[in-house]
Amino acid sequence: MLVSRILALISAIALGLLAAVALVPHSRALLPRLSPPAKAPPTPVLISIEDLAGESWPWPRLDLTLALRAMSPYRPEPVGLLLPLDAPDTFEPAQDNQLARALSSYLTPTLSATAFPFPTPAETLSLPKISHTGSIESLRPADSFFAPEESLRRSGQAAAWKVTPDADGLLTRLPLVFRHENAVTPSWLLQLYAQALGADLTHSTLQGRRLILRDTQDFELQSIPLDLRGSVPIDWSRPDQLPEKMEIRGVVLAAEQERIGVRPYYDLKGISKRPAILAGGLAEVDPIIESPIGPRSLAEAVVRTWTNLSRGPSPVLHPPSGMILSVLLIAALLGLSSGQRGRVCLIESIAWAGLVMVAGWIVAKTEGYAGAFPLAVGAFVTAILAPRLLHWMESSHVR
Repeated sequence: MLVSRILALISAIALGLLAAVALVPHSRALLPRLSPPAKAPPTPVLISIEDLAGESWPWPRLDLTLALRAMSPYRPEPVGLLLPLDAPDTFEPAQDNQLARALSSYLTPTLSATAFPFPTPAETLSLPKISHTGSIESLRPADSFFAPEESLRRSGQAAAWKVTPDADGLLTRLPLVFRHENAVTPSWLLQLYAQALGADLTHSTLQGRRLILRDTQDFELQSIPLDLRGSVPIDWSRPDQLPEKMEIRGVVLAAEQERIGVRPYYDLKGISKRPAILAGGLAEVDPIIESPIGPRSLAEAVVRTWTNLSRGPSPVLHPPSGMILSVLLIAALLGLSSGQRGRVCLIESIAWAGLVMVAGWIVAKTEGYAGAFPLAVGAFVTAILAPRLLHWMESSHVR
């Protein structure tokens, strides 16, 4: 009798855990978002380089220089370059200095440095740090980089950037922080987002798995939950959500048309005081990624993540394993206590699953923990199966 109860208890918990694991992709279902920042940063404008397709790579830096100069009078802020600029211009080396001068007209433009998980022959950079509490061993390591060309680094700030698809090849998360030299360093995305938000990363902290963004007066602007790797989810729920996009040569043309009083190709006043990202959907510089809604560009993933953060971040923290097992154990004990009273067992199962869901909703709203829906379903399955497994074992003389 005791052996049957123990086996039924363990089997019910295992089946409930299996049901919960199967629903992990729906961990944020029916959960609220966390509070958005008091003043949401504007959505970035994407300055695409797709109209340079067909020319040999690396392209002359002149196109980038002209676009930055054309945008400069409209004062976009901040400006980020999601482009590999790790080597000098081999055709016109003087263009590197011209591009550096164009960058210097902006307030701390952000350049991406491709990060590697292990030391490589690439150059090692000293990057900004964020104070932290708790262990950071699970964060993505970033110890060496393909750094931006040296003259460009003097005109901007370099930030680590490396994305890692899931096991199924889909890209569903983007990193906000990395582990660098046993410290926490912000990613390219976080550097840009913090500037737009008015946050000072030297006053911000990573507390466990919660990133607290503060301004220079130590006023908390936003709290963002991160997963164990230091990432946040990409919002792929809206297939028709596309970033506002301009092409690099169209920007140059529009600036010249504005100068001579002709109706411009683009209304460049729309980028005033807005973040601008120079990137593109070409395989040479911005690989097409696989997403749940089909192939997309990395720049679009960045804009979607930005929008998700500005609306209020989604719950992403995972419940502790001890909490998961405790919920399932209580569910199994409730099921066994009901015996063969099927109606009582059903009511207890629904009540316990509902309590788990409500508690999970509250914790998601206050602390950023996801997984309430899978755990509630797992608790229901465990509670409803426990007495049936016990009855089957006893009536069938299972030893």
